[in-house]
Amino acid sequence: LHGCETFLLYDDDGQIIPAHSVSAGLDYPGVGPEHSHLKDTGRARYVTVEDHDALKAFQQLSVLEGIIPAFESAHAISYLDRLAQETREAGEMKTVVLCLSGRGDKDVHQAEGLLTEMLDDEDVR
Repeated sequence: LHGCETFLLYDDDGQIIPAHSVSAGLDYPGVGPEHSHLKDTGRARYVTVEDHDALKAFQQLSVLEGIIPAFESAHAISYLDRLAQETREAGEMKTVVLCLSGRGDKDVHQAEGLLTEMLDDEDVR
């Protein structure tokens, strides 16, 4: 966007670093000005989640609850486990609301292929 300041993934030379994610909506190297503002004002905290962790969360929610999440939501579900552990270790209790967006049925075939590849590296069951 011309004329706005935002956060980008870039290297030491200022060159844009390509982003990759199994989720098409999460593979862009920048964020919009709204998210930049929310981060700067402390109203939002942004974290990273590896694709393999999101795929595990995708599988876990599908098996345990019968809900097939979209890949974008699977990333949030994966982070929820990390947040719960951090909260327990700090001796805190928090109420967290997680909204599932989209539908995961569109991602099932891609997830099947990716989870099959992961089985070669580790046990995801």
